[in-house]
Order: sequence, then structure tokens, then C-alpha cells
Amino acid sequence: MSLRLYLDSAREPRMPDGSAGEWVDFFDGTMELEAKNWPPLLWWAMFSPGDLVDARIADTEDAGTDEHAELLSEWGEATYPYLVVDQRTALSRLHARWQGLTSRLGAQFSPLYDEFVALIDARFGPYVLLRTEALADGGEGGIRLLFEETLADLERLDAGHATAAGGRVDSLISDFQRWQHTDPVWLLSGAGDGWPSVALREHYAATAVRRSSSQSAERSTAVGWVWGVLVVVCSIGAYWLTGSVWPVVVAFGVVLAVLVAGFVRRRG
Repeated sequence: MSLRLYLDSAREPRMPDGSAGEWVDFFDGTMELEAKNWPPLLWWAMFSPGDLVDARIADTEDAGTDEHAELLSEWGEATYPYLVVDQRTALSRLHARWQGLTSRLGAQFSPLYDEFVALIDARFGPYVLLRTEALADGGEGGIRLLFEETLADLERLDAGHATAAGGRVDSLISDFQRWQHTDPVWLLSGAGDGWPSVALREHYAATAVRRSSSQSAERSTAVGWVWGVLVVVCSIGAYWLTGSVWPVVVAFGVVLAVLVAGFVRRRG
């Protein structure tokens, strides 16, 4: 089962406190993005190690509910890490890290990066909250360590350095490049109310179609070369075995017929 993570526009520089009953008023129509299993790269790009904070697992539900009682019974005082930063700092980091990240992702994803920055500017604030309660490991430290390593790697960009070779950011970019043909906007930035825009989604959908057509053409060219070589080999083999031209003609005709039939099936 997939885990869901959320990027929220928040009024306070912290998670809502379930012990104080704050969740009931948290979901008041402010902007929220959703992602699956792990924070997308553009979410990470807004944060640094100093933004890492801990919250009690039980307080992800309001006190007085059955859910809060169950969490308190299971986890007690165990905590999990999350991220929060003021909007101004988030925007500053996105701008500062633009070159270092878009140069790795490819120029074709610069418009996506720019529109994400505009989204944070227009619809998030005064704080940007990355809710990671779905990743809670009971305070064992594994998730916190991964967060610390990722954020430290991103901070290298602030000093004008490249991210560490084989590091956490490299891993995020490699994963994105492996799956970018599916939905690059979702993979880099998540999705939410009004995001992505129709124009942005259509832009990258059209890009995916062009890439697919190009790859199909390359495969067809390669297949054509293979069949061409096969025709030559069969013709030479027939002549070498018989010393006659007629078997060469027959072999050529058979291979050519198979080639044409295969082409017709692909086109159909």
C-alpha cells in the first residue's frame, strides 16, 4: 500500500497539535499538494537541515478521538520528523537552487520548476509545511537520518557546489529520470487543487508523445537495418551453396516478403 505525503500552506510554523485539538480547524481550504511514498524533489528544494522538527505520532489526531487513543496506546511518546519553513525562505531557496537542479533535470523541466515557484508564491504561506506522518518509524532514527542527508546534500548548492556524487539528490534525480515518461509533473511536484494547470499537464503530455514517436522511429530504423543485413546474408549463402542466381532471387524474395508483412502488421 502506498504512503501519502502532503505539502500544506500553514498558519503556524509547526504541525497541528492533536493534544490541543488543532486538526479540526487545519483543513480550512488552504492549498495542499499530495505525493506518494517520498517527498518529490521540488518539495525538498525549499528546505534545509534547520527546518527539521519532531512531533509526537499520537498528535496526528485530535485528543478525544478513538484514533488519538489508539495512536497513544501504540506509540506512546514516540516522535517522527517533519519539515516547516517560512514562505519567504522557501522561495529564496527555490530561486537559489534553480540552476543547480534544472541543469541536472534538463532544460525541458525549467517551465515546471518556474510554475512551481509561482504556485508557492501565490498559494502558500505564511509557512510551508511538509507533513510526513505517514513515514513515522517510531523514533528509530532511520527516516530522520535520510532527511538529514538529503537536506545536507541540497545545502551544497547554496555554497555553489554540486550535490554529492551518488548522494541523496543524485538518487532522487535518477529515480525521476527512470520514470519521467509516466507523469513528470506528479513525480517532481505532486498534485493538488488547481495543480498542475491544464496547460502545464498538456505541455508535458505532448512532450511524452513526441518522445515516444521518436523512439518508435529509432526502433523501426534499427529493424530495417537488421532485415537488410539478413537479406544480404541469405542471398550470399544461397549463391555460395548453389552457384546459381535463381536461389539468390528466391531467397531475396522470401526475406523481402517477410519484411513487408511485418511492416504492414506494425502499421496496422
